[in-house]
Amino acid sequence: MTARAYAQGVHPIERLRYVARAGIVPAGPLVRESASALSSFADDPKGLLTSCRRLLDRRSDCAPLVWLAARMLTAMDPRAEARRVIGDLEDDATGQVLGKGIDALPAGSSVLAVGALGAYAAALDDRPDLRWAEPDDLEAGSGADLVLMTSDCAGPSQALVVAETVSVAEMARGWEIPVWLIAGAGRILPERMWDLLSARHRPDDPAMRGLAALDLDRFVTRMVTPSGLWTPAEAARRSACPIVPELLAR
Repeated sequence: MTARAYAQGVHPIERLRYVARAGIVPAGPLVRESASALSSFADDPKGLLTSCRRLLDRRSDCAPLVWLAARMLTAMDPRAEARRVIGDLEDDATGQVLGKGIDALPAGSSVLAVGALGAYAAALDDRPDLRWAEPDDLEAGSGADLVLMTSDCAGPSQALVVAETVSVAEMARGWEIPVWLIAGAGRILPERMWDLLSARHRPDDPAMRGLAALDLDRFVTRMVTPSGLWTPAEAARRSACPIVPELLAR
């Protein structure tokens, strides 16, 4: 039996526990499974809130889960809103925004990408002329024209990134290389929600293993988002996540 089939065949509460314990999985599949599990509580506002809180207790590193929960909790029809969230993830325009930004680079430019770009890598297919530098090659990295990083959880001034990203960002700053942080649909939270979520980020939390906080004001030139290339503060102001303090209350 597949993991998905198992999750679909059990009681809603057990299914939610299964999703919460799924470990470190990509944000897209995690949100899809969570949306389905949480929809079982669509007619029970108190149960929905409690279930969202429990899920975020396990995965405080994933802003799209906060986005999903906040939208469901503030919707007249939580079940329909969950479907809209999945649709927004599937229609994420961040790759197109990245592609347009990359198009402006001169031929032969050198790009250093930290970590896996995942689905966003397809946006670079039209630029076979680009040269790629490796993060562990400081000499090559110092000559890069652009550094690309990714995050699944960001706010106005900080973002969670793969730990090695911080040292690369420091290098880029020293060499005055532009840094773009790719944050797709649901990855950027407004200030109030970020502050509440980041208060949960403890080093001993298994979800935080291998992650570190990156100072956006110091290191990031632009955020690549579904709506365009913005400064970190501008990107946070355009966040589509509702502010629901009780979701993250202790």
